[in-house]
Amino acid sequence: MAGSWNHVVSRGNGGGTLFADDLDRRRFLGLLSELPERFSLEVHAFVLMNTHYHLLLRCREANLSDAVRWLQVSYAGRFNWAHQRRGHVFQGRFKSVLLLGEGAPDEVGRYLHLNPVRVAKLGLGKRDRQVARGVGRPDPGVELVSRRIAVLREYPWSSWRIYAGLEQAVEWLCRDRLQGGCGGCSLEEQRRALIAYTEDPLREGHVERPWDRLVAGVVLGDEGAARKLLKGIRANRVEQTPARRLARSSRPTWKDMVKATEVVLGRPWEEMTTRHGDWGRNGLMAVATRHLGWRLVEVVRQVPGLGYSAAAQGIRRFWGQLREDPEKEVFRQSLVAQMSKFKI
Repeated sequence: MAGSWNHVVSRGNGGGTLFADDLDRRRFLGLLSELPERFSLEVHAFVLMNTHYHLLLRCREANLSDAVRWLQVSYAGRFNWAHQRRGHVFQGRFKSVLLLGEGAPDEVGRYLHLNPVRVAKLGLGKRDRQVARGVGRPDPGVELVSRRIAVLREYPWSSWRIYAGLEQAVEWLCRDRLQGGCGGCSLEEQRRALIAYTEDPLREGHVERPWDRLVAGVVLGDEGAARKLLKGIRANRVEQTPARRLARSSRPTWKDMVKATEVVLGRPWEEMTTRHGDWGRNGLMAVATRHLGWRLVEVVRQVPGLGYSAAAQGIRRFWGQLREDPEKEVFRQSLVAQMSKFKI
């Protein structure tokens, strides 16, 4: 569904291991980092456990299934190759929940990030949560709370360390929405508010499950709005492709973006595409695929003589240099601002 927020979870086949070692996890994150460019979607949070993973995604187009299918097929091939095995890696199709309502991404993001501490040895296992719902929440004590927070902050395979300011950010992770979702003006205030929102349940000894409020098992949000949406989806399946086309038609054209890029950088497009070392072309492709609703395969068609792999490499180079080059960040902000009249 175009413009939708989604929680995605998938498990290893038969409940088995999905990530056997850190190399597996790095392979998966490498593939995950390609989703924004390949499918024009946003990755807002992730966590990798031994037997499953969780993602918080926002889709600009109605292509969630295509994106996750590519992710899992690509990872399964690499997993089997690395471990000299054959057969299924994932337990059937992934599961997704559509998130409705202003606070749903924050709630699901917190649940996702708290996965590493929802275990029995920290007093937050399934049995512990059942007891808490039935007879109340016992005081966990200072020592246990400290252990919970330490596990959360030290867990290396989730996006929480980035949000908490404990690890350098990666360019492909969209942080603005969750980072500012709990209030605060400055980045530091927003970070403190988000940390309090996420870690307070560990001090209280109770981690709520948003899935207890699902509508029809697939939507999290107001029941009336969810049922109306589900009815519309069932009744208008044939309209999903036209809706996707409509969403694409509201984005800026390639000609609009090229013209704006020439204005921002003060040099002609031809020079950007022919002069050695000029980063203008890579910059436009990077902004178009991350912020302006274009997919990489569509961008490649607009640049004669440019292959898919070379385009992807150029985009990665631009994002990799952005943090150390203020000029590129100014370009990104300026181009996005000029294109803001289009409803992406």
